[in-house]
Amino acid sequence: MKIMTSLNQKFLHMNLNNKILIILSLIIFISCSSNNNFQIINSDKNVKIEELEKKYSRVIGNGVLQGKGKSNFSSTFIFESSDNNSIIVFKDFLGRRQYMIEIKDDYKRYLNVRKKIEISEDEFSRFFPISNQLNSNFYRSILWGDVEALNTIDIRFKNSYVISTKMILIDGSNYLNEIVFLLNNEKQNYTMKFNRRNFE
Repeated sequence: MKIMTSLNQKFLHMNLNNKILIILSLIIFISCSSNNNFQIINSDKNVKIEELEKKYSRVIGNGVLQGKGKSNFSSTFIFESSDNNSIIVFKDFLGRRQYMIEIKDDYKRYLNVRKKIEISEDEFSRFFPISNQLNSNFYRSILWGDVEALNTIDIRFKNSYVISTKMILIDGSNYLNEIVFLLNNEKQNYTMKFNRRNFE
């Protein structure tokens, strides 16, 4: 009887040790995988429009605008920016051109491309609800990949949303690759992600 009790205790002890080992392995694996995704950004390497414009006359590219939560949608876009002129064209789910933002200096103009008419900022904000909070410098900066875009956002707007960004390292420089606006109280977010930028 004593031998059986001793064996049971050893078996339970081994089982407990195995469980602890598995849990520790999982913790180490999770911490290692999360550490691989976390990188410290050297802000000294962030690109600046002023420096890029010394080398290039324009930037063109594409990306996607997504809304998730109360409003769900996905719209690909193409863009071009040179000097103080920029355009962003948003497409519908069939790839047809739908809306366009035209920026010249501090002036923004919105168009319904399909109907070939100019529309109001309020009408465009039904498609992209936070657009009326974003100024022309913001759009121009994100097209070039300059993180300085965040400093152009009104402080009251910043207090309404949690704003997060992702950078991409290209040729030793950090470019803004994704920007997410998370609305605090309604579980709604809007993401602008850049898939490609070509400098010419």
